[in-house]
Amino acid sequence: MNQRKKILFVCTGNTCRSPMAEGLFLKLSAGHPEWLAGSAGTAAWNGQGASPETLHVLNDHEVDLSGHASRAVTLELVEEATDIYTMTESHLAAMLANFPEHADKIRLVTCYTDNRNISDPIGCGQAAYNNVARQLTDAIRAIIARMEQEA
Repeated sequence: MNQRKKILFVCTGNTCRSPMAEGLFLKLSAGHPEWLAGSAGTAAWNGQGASPETLHVLNDHEVDLSGHASRAVTLELVEEATDIYTMTESHLAAMLANFPEHADKIRLVTCYTDNRNISDPIGCGQAAYNNVARQLTDAIRAIIARMEQEA
């Protein structure tokens, strides 16, 4: 039987990268209804929608995240998550500093690929968002493959 997972993706403001990762993960892991995903930000203001560029790129991937509301990382979210993936090494460092007792489940989103940071596309135009989506798709496929292997 497949193990229930609750994945948390973390970026800064929870309006671009982490909601994009959440949406892409849900799309790419559709064959695993026991796997859930969410997102949060290390410096997020609660209640902001995903950026228009994020919604556009997710729409291109047939993912609707129009109801997304940003939220800050909390101890409750960290405790509920089985796995936490950050977008950059600085997010990783912040999460490890704030939640050291959960270090065993906090990783860089690209940890199973080439370990590069997923740069913030805000203000850089739609092409930057499309590039982030490609990077996240590769990283998430590797995460899913690892999860399937461990199941």
